[in-house]
Amino acid sequence: MMILWEGLWQGLRGLWTVALVVIPLMIVLEIVEANGILQRINRWMAKPFRIIGLSEEGAFPVVVAGFFGITYGSGVIINHVRTGKIGPKEARVVGTFMALAHALIEDTIIFWVLGAPLFLLVVPRVLLAYIMSYVVYRLFSGLDSAHGDDLKTLN
Repeated sequence: MMILWEGLWQGLRGLWTVALVVIPLMIVLEIVEANGILQRINRWMAKPFRIIGLSEEGAFPVVVAGFFGITYGSGVIINHVRTGKIGPKEARVVGTFMALAHALIEDTIIFWVLGAPLFLLVVPRVLLAYIMSYVVYRLFSGLDSAHGDDLKTLN
């Protein structure tokens, strides 16, 4: 019985630790979003994404996922597809980039504090994500959504 209580206590402590990080992060995100700061960052960051086939609207989920993680970024991309801001082809490129280079700020800070070199934490991930997204953009640029990629059916 003691093990059960210890497990419950450790779980609650872990939940509390996550809440101490996630809740302030979500508050900052809401403030940044409400003041238009995220949109300004996106406008600036969208320029290099044009080469891999992303519009400014398509770059927005990538920017969000880079700063706040893949879970929140996935919610943004699903919303963008549902509202018609981006199409399936662009969603495929966004998904590729997000899968390889999500949570760049969060992960980088954690591992940098632990002593990993900053350059090796960021550059290889971004470079690989950019290259693979370009490959996906080029390989799948002629496909339509008839291949089971209709994300609008997600409800």
